[in-house]
Amino acid sequence: MTHAAKPPTLADVARLAGVSVPAASRALNGGVRGKQSGSPELRSRVEEAARTLGYSVSPAAQAIKGGRARTVAFIVGDIDDFGSATMISGMMHAAEERGISVAVRTTRDDSTRELDILTQLRGERHLAVVMATSRTTDPAREASVKEQLMVLRDHGAKIVVIGDNDLGFPTVTVDNRHAARLLADGLADAGKRRFAIVSGPAGEVTALERVGGFVEGLADHGIRMAEEDIVHTEFSRDGGYRAVDLLHDRLGEVEVIAAMSDAMAVGVIARLRELGVAAPDGIEVTGFDHVPMLGDVLPAFSTVEVPLEEFGGAALALVLDEPAPARETVALTAIPILRGEPLVRA
Repeated sequence: MTHAAKPPTLADVARLAGVSVPAASRALNGGVRGKQSGSPELRSRVEEAARTLGYSVSPAAQAIKGGRARTVAFIVGDIDDFGSATMISGMMHAAEERGISVAVRTTRDDSTRELDILTQLRGERHLAVVMATSRTTDPAREASVKEQLMVLRDHGAKIVVIGDNDLGFPTVTVDNRHAARLLADGLADAGKRRFAIVSGPAGEVTALERVGGFVEGLADHGIRMAEEDIVHTEFSRDGGYRAVDLLHDRLGEVEVIAAMSDAMAVGVIARLRELGVAAPDGIEVTGFDHVPMLGDVLPAFSTVEVPLEEFGGAALALVLDEPAPARETVALTAIPILRGEPLVRA
């Protein structure tokens, strides 16, 4: 009677590769470092042995063994937003390098849904939870989010927050205020004097930081912004579209509409064209985020290049890489783009 061949085991792989079983496990399963575990030569030897024997890792078995899924929960506000989509892409690439998967959740900018998602994550046992939603100036909302994140942390998940916040967890941020100030400075240097600003909700930290920096940059040139020339709507294409109607009576006095996201800038341009106003010949429209696709169709577009794809790698490095980074805050650099050219200033 012929017996079926016994499936290869991790011990078989280790024996063929000439390494210990724990070393083989780290090379194939990755711990929290994924493809960075072990030396390149050791990983190559173990992977070759696994291919030779026909051995494959069981993600389910790994989750059972460690008591925690090999996944990271990534929470964003709006999955259709250009910036969020770019961050998701960067997060997925960074996670793949570490041999883990990403579970994306979207709050739709709803505070109740945000808390519901954080509560649901308790039973999913992710390695880490990364928050990339806009933080607000609402103390009660921020306290509720912090409480839920602390529960997840106490249950064993690593926590990291993307963007300025006071939640008290490891953070990846970018200096929105300084970059916005430099963009305003560059536009004023180019001779522009009459501005309107459209941004996200007045209660969102990112919206306030970007507007604040832009206003400061204009003030350096003696340009004062009237309250009615700063419009807060949704941080989206539709928000930018609606903002133009709110500015309608003053469009004839405006040289530049500074949108505080590229998605908003698209909405602004669309509505201006419907009104018969050419952009940039009639009114120049600027953005923030530097979505590559928009630069392809508007090569002379002024915006701020935020390293959106780098957020994922920086966030995972903060909470998953070993040894842990010395700092719990990583500050990435945003670069103003003036008429398609990087603007680098002190």
